[in-house]
Amino acid sequence: MIEAFVSIKRNTLFSYFTSSIVPARKPGIKMEGGGRVVYMFLAAFLCFNIAQHAFVSCALTSELQRKIAEANQEGPYLGLVIPITFELHPLLQNPAYTASDTIIDLAGRRFRFGAIGEKPVILVMTGLSIINAAITTQLLLSFFAIEGVVHYGIAGNANPSLHVGDVTIPQHWAHLGLWSWQRYGLGPDDKLPLENNGDYTRNIGFLNFADFTSNVSADISADNQLNNIWFQPEEIFPVDGIPEERQHAFWVPIDPNYYHIAKKLQVNHPKL
Repeated sequence: MIEAFVSIKRNTLFSYFTSSIVPARKPGIKMEGGGRVVYMFLAAFLCFNIAQHAFVSCALTSELQRKIAEANQEGPYLGLVIPITFELHPLLQNPAYTASDTIIDLAGRRFRFGAIGEKPVILVMTGLSIINAAITTQLLLSFFAIEGVVHYGIAGNANPSLHVGDVTIPQHWAHLGLWSWQRYGLGPDDKLPLENNGDYTRNIGFLNFADFTSNVSADISADNQLNNIWFQPEEIFPVDGIPEERQHAFWVPIDPNYYHIAKKLQVNHPKL
């Protein structure tokens, strides 16, 4: 199954999963005022946050700035965020994609410029994990003239009506990696730590490990000391919001304009 894509417009970007929030603004050729601050901040960000236990070259050279400015003159672009090479290579080899001569390497990422049909695009591989996806997407939005982002790739599937090769496009998506793990012996009626402060909630639901115990006879009650995990919404800080004033989101809608376009697409499966 091909994973559903998530599309967001530049002016509604939420910086999920990262503690360092960089405002999304349209880059210009001249780096004056706020533009210079963004570049200086990101240079420091690249120095101290991109890699751990490895040397990273942090210089945002004048030559690199020039290449970025020249590339942005051909924008705005649609950013395609792709997790791994297994998913990237088929697109690079697809006749619908036309590569340009522009490639920009930045912070361990390679930003490939080209077009799909007549639409200018930037392709970038993130690597696995939410953190890699967040860092790469923030770099894409902060340095380049981006009007929207599409994420695509393969995915697992728990829906028996979907099969290998099906294309799915969600109206909402959720990140399920943030939990509150409840101490053994406590249950749904017991408050979570820091729940009174608004840090955690029992509003979404929980998973009880004992419900998934196997290889036990029917007359033996199953138990598991891992107990319960409660799914939590993400803390988000909108770029147009008040700094350090958090909001919470569990179900995240994709851009309605992109969703409307996607609903009209038809894919013809080749005969195998």
